[in-house]
Amino acid sequence: TCSSSTSTSSSGSTATAGSGGGAAATSSCGTAVAVGPKNPDGVYSSLSPELKKIYTSYPDDLIASPWATTKITAKPPWKIGYVAFAITNPYNQHVLDGLKQQFADAKAAGLVTGSLVTNIPATMAASTAEQQISAIQQMVRQGVNAIIVLPVDSVAETPAINAAGKAGVPVILADTPPAPGNNYAVSAWTQNQVQADAGALGLIGKGNIVIVKGIAGNQNDVVLYNQKIANLKNCPDIHVAATLYGNWDEGTAKTVVSQYIASHPQPLAGVLQDGGMMAGIVQAFEANGQKVPVIADGQCGGGDLSWWLQHKDTYKTVGGCINGFQGAYTYFNVTLRVLDNKGPKVNILSMPITPITNANLATFAKPGLPLSSQEEVGGPATAWCDNTCLDKYFITPGAASAS
Repeated sequence: TCSSSTSTSSSGSTATAGSGGGAAATSSCGTAVAVGPKNPDGVYSSLSPELKKIYTSYPDDLIASPWATTKITAKPPWKIGYVAFAITNPYNQHVLDGLKQQFADAKAAGLVTGSLVTNIPATMAASTAEQQISAIQQMVRQGVNAIIVLPVDSVAETPAINAAGKAGVPVILADTPPAPGNNYAVSAWTQNQVQADAGALGLIGKGNIVIVKGIAGNQNDVVLYNQKIANLKNCPDIHVAATLYGNWDEGTAKTVVSQYIASHPQPLAGVLQDGGMMAGIVQAFEANGQKVPVIADGQCGGGDLSWWLQHKDTYKTVGGCINGFQGAYTYFNVTLRVLDNKGPKVNILSMPITPITNANLATFAKPGLPLSSQEEVGGPATAWCDNTCLDKYFITPGAASAS
């Protein structure tokens, strides 16, 4: 079977690598396999035991951030830019709204000047690596001091990000790990899929599943998919029937899953999705008159959490999410700390979140919302990683100061 006493229990609790709980790789289906880092003898060896547990779920090389030693000479107030692909879901909209609010607060404190400089195309078709590269280069020429980027294609954009860094302009990647060779970016990453995927696999146990990925070429999509494949090696009774792309968009996810179900009517045991697409996937199963299987609820939203709460007596899964305002708070305050030479210890700031299970679902879910609700999970802006949480990722603790 694909379950054990260390995988998801009847209460829905999970033990996962990278959760901060110290769980290492095991042979059980339902626990996240420790996949890294690739270079444990590097800067990883100097981290605290708490951070070492967290970074077991980062699969690539963990390197010392150049901003730990390279001093930024620009003094506040700073100019901040934001480059992102088209807004496809409430989370992306709330990140933009939250960044504008964080900017306004920082401006009142004398930390930033002007307005948040943004470059966000209207459509996904217009959201290309080439377009984002041009936007990064243009912001550097305009004298922006730091750029927050939600990348389309981390690999293709790495040369532009490195060039910005060499010019003294740090790029902060929003919830996306850096691509190999990206030496200047500072990534703020939630790990919100790691626990959801592992826990869902423990509940699925056996049968055919579908994986719904995000955007092709996005490094976050690559890392999350590779973690899924690593976890699946401990689940010999679970088989991947198909891999689809949902573009982190509920409508697209509903369409591609509906098309798959229509042409493959045999029941599926579960779905792993790369975030923000559970509601669309639920709708696809319901529209086709099929029972909704276990769907890993990574980057959950208010609608799917409310649906899950309504069906709690007969439905189980595992989720993990932050809302866009919480993302914005963390991305923006990481940016300010980097500019203030607080010195990020490593190139990726991997910050776990609390897994959502049937046991604690009521704490996160708002009852009565339609599945199509655009509401996100609640909580204060500091709920993901507040100032105390951020301190352990920087050489010098404390929030940025205008003095």
